[in-house]
Amino acid sequence: MYRTSVHSPDCKNRAGEPEKMLLSHTGRVIPVLREQLLKEYVLGIGDAYEMFGVYCKAFGVDEVVDTRMIILRPVGAKTAEAFISVKNAVTQYMGDKNILLNTVINDFLLIITTVIDKDEIIAEIEKVRSAVKKESKCSITAVYSKVSNLAAAPSSYEHLQNYIGYYFYSGSDVTVYENDIKTNKAEIQLNPDYNALEHAVNSGDRKKLGSALDSFFSGIEKIRPVPEVAKAYCLELYVCLIRGCGVEKLGGYMKGIFTVQNAVYLSEIRDFIERTGMEIADMNAPASAKIYSSLIRETISIIDENIENENLSLRWLAGTILYTNVDYLGKLFKKETGRNFSHYVMEKRMEMAKGLILEGKKDRIYEVAEKVGYGSNSQYFSQVFKKYTGVSPLEYREFARLEREKLVPKYS
Repeated sequence: MYRTSVHSPDCKNRAGEPEKMLLSHTGRVIPVLREQLLKEYVLGIGDAYEMFGVYCKAFGVDEVVDTRMIILRPVGAKTAEAFISVKNAVTQYMGDKNILLNTVINDFLLIITTVIDKDEIIAEIEKVRSAVKKESKCSITAVYSKVSNLAAAPSSYEHLQNYIGYYFYSGSDVTVYENDIKTNKAEIQLNPDYNALEHAVNSGDRKKLGSALDSFFSGIEKIRPVPEVAKAYCLELYVCLIRGCGVEKLGGYMKGIFTVQNAVYLSEIRDFIERTGMEIADMNAPASAKIYSSLIRETISIIDENIENENLSLRWLAGTILYTNVDYLGKLFKKETGRNFSHYVMEKRMEMAKGLILEGKKDRIYEVAEKVGYGSNSQYFSQVFKKYTGVSPLEYREFARLEREKLVPKYS
């Protein structure tokens, strides 16, 4: 077989081809290498600080040059096409010479630019936003930093990350300057009154429910946690409200969990939760179109406040609190509500028991019985519960567990 000599001219020519190929691609390799080194420095990856010195020397960059950092987040679009559109617009309007870093991190674009004039930054962001909206139909939230030198880029990045979630509260197409955002650095916990919310929806009181929801969302707006934490609070609220519906409708309402999780803005979540809460409250409102007399309104209020009291009875309420004739009160109650007193109280207690069981806490059945006014008589409670719902408390709990596992998404 004929073999070409290793010393032949053909072999020498082929041996030089890789070097020529590498040299021919240097123009493309250098920008990628430059971006990667600065990106690793900003993110603190590996020997980032040592490599930063290499970066500055290799590419003739002054490490104390004044810069601003910008984070652009396409809202409602996470496709590669959207980021390509953003990067192209940034290059077009800010110029290659003014950009030290232009890279995608997670779901936003990070830019370090030598353009430091605020008005110029804002104008260029608006041009980018307009171009991207025209091309990819997505909105952009922008946050830009105060002026600092390039060496401070890691701390600027860490700081700006805290603000990129600002879009969740402010809506789309917003440009925010770092120093304009006031944050409360104290560890503040939101403590919603879930009992008041649950009571309002279970009793069908739209006014109280609206007030409680206003208080809840005002609290969220005040402390402004990161979107993930805010959504966790909203999910807890939503589950609290849907416990007020019948078990046969629970599955449908639990699908709303996905609506809360996938919402882009807090305003979307608020609208959805308010609509759902009012809908369930209307279902629970006893003869909602009726106007009760002051005596019956007071009677219903006392029932709600004493539902855990095993001594709650028509005679006890009439004789010790309202000081009125028991027979008269009983007849008036039946006339206005359409149910006798004991049946009304039983329904209230059963709905409360259903809510406690659906919470998924590890209360034993006798503990649930105590909380809904049956004292130590858990056996009687179970009998009443089964007659009311068609299943025993344990069967109801198992059904609720299966519904949660089927409909609530699993987190990795």
